Amino acid sequence: MIFELVSLLLEACTTILVAACLLRFYLHYLKMNFVPGSGNPFSHFLFPLTNWLINPLRKIIPFSGRFDICPLLASYVLILVKVMILVALSNGEYLDLHLPLIALFNLIDLALSGLIGLVLVYALFTWTGTNSPTQELFYKMTEPLLSPIRKFSPRVAGIDSSALILIVLIQMTSIILRHAQKIILSSI
Repeated sequence: MIFELVSLLLEACTTILVAACLLRFYLHYLKMNFVPGSGNPFSHFLFPLTNWLINPLRKIIPFSGRFDICPLLASYVLILVKVMILVALSNGEYLDLHLPLIALFNLIDLALSGLIGLVLVYALFTWTGTNSPTQELFYKMTEPLLSPIRKFSPRVAGIDSSALILIVLIQMTSIILRHAQKIILSSI
C-alpha cells in the first residue's frame, strides 16, 4: 500500500513537471511568446514551475535556435529519476541499461498523451465557439499538427474530422511504441 501511495504521488508530481517542460519546449518551437506578462495563459505557471530545473541546465547547454534542448533534457531527467526511485522502492531487478530506455519510452508516452489532451481541448473549444485568448492559443498549438491531416481527411456533414484522425494516429503510435519497448527490453 505504501508503495502504491508513493508511486501515485511521484507519478503525479513528475507528470505535472514533465508536462510543463514539454509544453515550454513546444511553445518555444512554435515561436510563441510565453514569458510572464505576455498575455499567454500559460505564462503565469510555466516559468515558475520549470525555471528551477531548466536554468541550471542552461549553464551547461547554451540556448540556441528553434530547438530548446534544455526542457527536453529536464523532462528526461525527471522521468529517469522517477523510474529509478520506483524501481528501487519495488526491489525491481532491471539492468542498468533498462532504466534509461524505460525512461525514454515513458517520456515519449507522456508526450503522446499530452498531444491527445491538447487536441481534445482544441476540439472542445471549436465546439463551444468562444473566441478567447486561450482558444486562440490552442488553435496555434494544434494547427501545425492538424493542417497536414486536413489535406486528405474527409469532412463529414461539414465537420472537420482531422482532430479525430490525429488522435487515432497518436494512439496507434503509442501502441506500436509499447510493443517496441517490450521487444527491446526483452532482448537486452
